[in-house]
Amino acid sequence: ALWPFILAQHTGLGTTNPVQQWAFLPFLQSYESPLRDSIAVGWPLGISHTVDREKRFEEWAAPWPFVVWARGEGKTATRIWPFASHARSSNQMSGWIAWPLYKINRSHSDTVERERTRLLFFLYSDAAVRHLESGTEERRWDLWPLFTARREHDGRRRLQLLAPLEPFLPNNSSVERNLSPLWSVWRSEKNPGTQSSSQSFLWNLYRRDAGPDSKKCSILFGLFQYHSAPGGTRWRLFYLPFGAKGRIPAAPDR
Repeated sequence: ALWPFILAQHTGLGTTNPVQQWAFLPFLQSYESPLRDSIAVGWPLGISHTVDREKRFEEWAAPWPFVVWARGEGKTATRIWPFASHARSSNQMSGWIAWPLYKINRSHSDTVERERTRLLFFLYSDAAVRHLESGTEERRWDLWPLFTARREHDGRRRLQLLAPLEPFLPNNSSVERNLSPLWSVWRSEKNPGTQSSSQSFLWNLYRRDAGPDSKKCSILFGLFQYHSAPGGTRWRLFYLPFGAKGRIPAAPDR
């Protein structure tokens, strides 16, 4: 072999899928095996033809990867970059229009289906995960940098206004725990399983917590507080209790 212009190699000898590769770069490249044959002229951007007998499809590209046409049981694809693309295999589908204006991806297995739609990369994202056995769905919406919202498979919901980092790092518990409180101006959570909910505005300038048997409200970082429970209600102004009705357990100061 005269590297890097001429290359010839044989791999997989003694197996059921021996591979023969040779190339005269950048003009011609060939790959031959019992499972797959491929030839490319003008590598890496040129005309290529692939016959994949293992995955059962035939593909033409001219030039790859901008214009692609593939047909077969294992893969169907049509791509004219940057105008449109659509590709489908046995368990996946992807497509886009006016890349990167609109993009969609789908995949499925025996137990889970996933789908994600995006506009301009991370400007807007709608992602769903469906659990086929239980019939439940997880879903997440992001509009950078305005909000992120999430609905869990058990019905729990969460909304956060101002999310400059969360759309780029979805489901990152460290970001949600340590950084999100720094810039979120509004957060709300609801748990139908426990029948509880909470809302917070401007780092607890206003905060409300509600459960099946009690409600708590705090304004101006706790200068005004209200707490109601089956045993009665209590008010606090400048941390001083007044107007209590009935007897309920003391609420911790915020």
